[in-house]
Amino acid sequence: MRDIELARRLLTQEELSLVITKQGEILYSSKEKGVRPLFQAILSLAGSLDKAAVADRVVGSPVAMLCLYAGISSVYALLASERALSMLRNEGVDVVAKEAIPNILNPDRTDLCPFEKLAQSVTSATQLFSTLKSLFTEAKQ
Repeated sequence: MRDIELARRLLTQEELSLVITKQGEILYSSKEKGVRPLFQAILSLAGSLDKAAVADRVVGSPVAMLCLYAGISSVYALLASERALSMLRNEGVDVVAKEAIPNILNPDRTDLCPFEKLAQSVTSATQLFSTLKSLFTEAKQ
């Protein structure tokens, strides 16, 4: 079974929010929503995510940028923003979304998701990763 198929199957069957697979093995999985699980996976797995597959419930620009930062080769999303899909495709990542929407919104649907705004304010995936690292470190304190 291809890595992306395994990740997609686990995402839906196990009701997970994120699954990362590589060479037929599960590297990381989480039920936590948002950007943090993928960020944590990148921190904990360092360089071993290159050419891995990611299945995520929601893929917006920040998740797409983190996938590019980590060298992910394929992405499956239940819901993805058009900008995220375009970003991944332009960089040669195999990407499939069950549903594509113009933007990822905040929970009350009155504005863009705060992390979408953050992703729009940075110039690179590396800058986004550094900004998230600072943000999540401050949140712990």
